[in-house]
Amino acid sequence: MTELLVTEVKARDAVMEAIDLAQTYEVSRGLGRKASVKAVTGISFRLAARSTLAVVGESGSGKSTLARMLTMIERPGSGALVIDGADVADASTATLRRYRGEVQMVFQNPYGSLNPRQTIGKAIEEPLLVNTNLNAAERRARALDMMARVGLRPEHHGRYPHMFSGGQRQRIAIARALVLRPKILVLDEPVSALDVSVRAQVLNLLVELQEQLGVAYVFVSHDLGVVRHMADEVMVMYLGRAVEHGTRDIIFDNPKHPYTRALLSATPVANPGAKRERIVLEGELPSPFNPPQGCVFHPRCPLAFGRCKVESPPLEEKAGRLVACWAV
Repeated sequence: MTELLVTEVKARDAVMEAIDLAQTYEVSRGLGRKASVKAVTGISFRLAARSTLAVVGESGSGKSTLARMLTMIERPGSGALVIDGADVADASTATLRRYRGEVQMVFQNPYGSLNPRQTIGKAIEEPLLVNTNLNAAERRARALDMMARVGLRPEHHGRYPHMFSGGQRQRIAIARALVLRPKILVLDEPVSALDVSVRAQVLNLLVELQEQLGVAYVFVSHDLGVVRHMADEVMVMYLGRAVEHGTRDIIFDNPKHPYTRALLSATPVANPGAKRERIVLEGELPSPFNPPQGCVFHPRCPLAFGRCKVESPPLEEKAGRLVACWAV
């Protein structure tokens, strides 16, 4: 496996390690035709306690597929997923059940992830009912404690999801995900459905909870402003592959891969007088049914040359980060 970057947050033992994770889907294209889609290819990283890895990229880059594999919603097609020293990629059902409590997920749409016929107290207690031997009083006490941590009042316990705002519903979803005290929380676009004023509140809440509980985050997002606020490390994905991976400051202050530079150039800044390079990518994201030969980014890359069209660049250390580009 490619040697991963070692940073101050990785000095501690990793709570999760992904090694060459890949996922391929067989899909029907009509008239009996089948096709393979390589949704994720060769993703590797290490995640330490109390650290945040942000995964960024365009729609269709494989971010959500990676999130589903990390939460064991679906098994990886190949590769290893190590949690607490155990590879769960090919684990038995009993082993998976034991480790699923260590990894929880917060989805993009808080209302869609909550049962409208279930009170929020029951929704938060349900993971405890399924995964622990706590009695009803103990489950209620744990749920009320977690509700208080996310800024909900005790009287909210018996109310239904439709009685809350979007920001409150996301707090409920966060409380439900954390009530089992997991070591890893995967957040898939957790604030993209919220108003701008509410986003800051939820993001600050996530930072506070990480400090209190020591949980590690995998933060999936396309909003680079949010990523800069939250992340310790950033992994940039394109068409299912990692093209750049490094610390937040290295990636934002000195991006090397042309795709990363294009993403950052499109991020709005608060200073209207600031001078910045605007990089406009031509063309659309290639079809995952027929990815380009060589570097998958070369049809849209302003730096592409002959080698890029025939040989796929490895993800290797250059200038203090991992980058997959022949032109760097």
